[in-house]
Amino acid sequence: MQNGSGSESDEELEFRETQAPFRNPPVPFTGRIVGGLQDGHKVTVMGHVPSRGERRFSVNFQRGHHDREIAFHFNPRFEEGGYVVCNTRQLGNWGPEERKMQMPFQKGSPFEICFKVDRSAFKVTVNGSMFLVYVHRVPFDQVNAISIKGGVNVFYIRFQI
Repeated sequence: MQNGSGSESDEELEFRETQAPFRNPPVPFTGRIVGGLQDGHKVTVMGHVPSRGERRFSVNFQRGHHDREIAFHFNPRFEEGGYVVCNTRQLGNWGPEERKMQMPFQKGSPFEICFKVDRSAFKVTVNGSMFLVYVHRVPFDQVNAISIKGGVNVFYIRFQI
């Protein structure tokens, strides 16, 4: 019998760590995703957007430590009222941008981004609320690294399945 505490914690119990988390990595940061991305993977980035400084940051799911092959570029921008750009980069060339004209992040505030990977898309929640779905443009199983750049402090990056 469910006690009404919600299914959020029940859902969390289903996931297990697939590698040690990266804790307080310096930004810019690139780290290996052990075994590559898999269907069912959940990558959580917990951090803080500084009050001052750069006006954007990005989280990239990519192949290798270079940024020529980025399967998913998630790029919040604190300009023009705030929006998030998503894209894919192949052979060094960007594809068509997808823009979400909404800003779920606040300067000076902590955040939690969860990237859930399934066969069709990256499903992104910010601070517990569904934010966007980005349909795969390249095979996600080629992704073996995550990089974070720009105006952001990262507390940890956690990998679960």
